[in-house]
Amino acid sequence: MSQMLGRGLSWAWAAVMLVLIIGTCAHAASSLDDIRARGLLRVGVKTDAPPFGAFDEGGRHVGFEIDLARFFARVLFDDDSRAQLVPVTTGTRFEALQTDRVDLLIATVTATEERQSLAELSDPYFISASLVLVAQESRLDRLSDAAGQRVAVVKGSIQEHDVAELQSRAMLLAVGSVAEGAHTVKSGQADAFVYDDVVVLGLAQRDAALRVTGAPIRPRPYVAVARKGDTGLIQWVNGWLAKMRRDGSYSRMWRRYFGAFESHLIGG
Repeated sequence: MSQMLGRGLSWAWAAVMLVLIIGTCAHAASSLDDIRARGLLRVGVKTDAPPFGAFDEGGRHVGFEIDLARFFARVLFDDDSRAQLVPVTTGTRFEALQTDRVDLLIATVTATEERQSLAELSDPYFISASLVLVAQESRLDRLSDAAGQRVAVVKGSIQEHDVAELQSRAMLLAVGSVAEGAHTVKSGQADAFVYDDVVVLGLAQRDAALRVTGAPIRPRPYVAVARKGDTGLIQWVNGWLAKMRRDGSYSRMWRRYFGAFESHLIGG
């Protein structure tokens, strides 16, 4: 009797797993079809992280990741205006994905094991390290000097975890945005702000009161992100990223946005 019950339970679990697998595969297969039927590719993008994503003076989305989003829409619809750009922040981007407000995130998302377990991650489209932003007159030269210092990080960012681990004696100040992080340094509320290399290099380039210091911290890839199980969409993204690298369009786009910082960057 117990053997029969055991077999019955095994078959029941196998049936449940089969349903889950079929459901996941069906979702993955249908995602691109759903996007085509809708006529829009909904992409979560940053608006506070130039040169990846920001607003220009006319209120238009601009940046490297914006161009990527529009490229994918052009491939799908022969019309880059079919990219519906949905503003997200570091704190809201995964919620926007999981609640089906967007199909894809292209929003300075670094690849981690935890995120791999929660969503589908593309091949890398950029390699980013963190750098330390300080006031021009600051004597702080590297993160290791920041013991007892106030270090601003964007809440929910990978830097929040890294600074806590690498400099446990720093006093972390969680902020809501890149602009707020820079402001805390300029106003003296924080001694340093740690964030993605290109973003802080751009802040220092535009503001003579700020400078970047120290060596790159923990380089990681930026990836596009789809909902867990949506492997079809991510495979499609990977295919076009590979084609862009082969035909040179990726390199041209990279140099357009990052050429001025090339000597400070890990690579594309």
